[in-house]
Amino acid sequence: MKRVSTLLVFLVTISLPLFLGFTTIRLVIRPAFLRWEYNKAGFPPDHYGLTREQRLELATVAVQFLASWERPETAIQLLDAQTLEGKPLYNQRELDHMIDVKQRTDIIRYVAWAAGVVVVLGTSLLYNRIGPDGRRMSWSALLNGAILTAGILAAISTYILVGWETFFTRFHELLFPPGTWTFSYSDSLIRLFPQKFWFDVGLILGISPLAASIVIGAAAYWLNRRPQSA
Repeated sequence: MKRVSTLLVFLVTISLPLFLGFTTIRLVIRPAFLRWEYNKAGFPPDHYGLTREQRLELATVAVQFLASWERPETAIQLLDAQTLEGKPLYNQRELDHMIDVKQRTDIIRYVAWAAGVVVVLGTSLLYNRIGPDGRRMSWSALLNGAILTAGILAAISTYILVGWETFFTRFHELLFPPGTWTFSYSDSLIRLFPQKFWFDVGLILGISPLAASIVIGAAAYWLNRRPQSA
């Protein structure tokens, strides 16, 4: 039993950062977030003539593509069919990159679900079934996970704030093959999703799960210190 409980504490601890971080990623892949970002006062205009409404309409399809449950190679038809002034909206390099992006965001979706199951099921088993100290162990697992999440995201948020350009480059180099993620300022992906958009996304991905981890950690700490009834 002790080995099982120790394993469950470890699994909940390492799964909570994945659940909070990856769930936040999935939440920003929504038309509602896109509308909020585009309607911010400081959102940069398109230097090639598209209105905010035109950009929002076109960009919404890209978000719908990433949120789709279809395979990337099938869902890409949504973007391939888009046109601007009678010409394809995206060139082949942009389409290939979006397939790469969706492959990775699909993995994030499944990992977020799996991590969520581990957190909920692991905490529940510890709380209900693992001996008299199960409740304290369940709160400790959540507290450990919250501390780990806060540490990781505090470092990432600091990195974003003091070295955004470096973070953006390193992030893409880590996820995508060289030469597949850089585009001209006149390419549609840059026009629809400028640097300011990604900077704001980066901040949200750092701050939102960090705030959630603080709330979870504070609650777990209080529950862990509260006298336990038999």
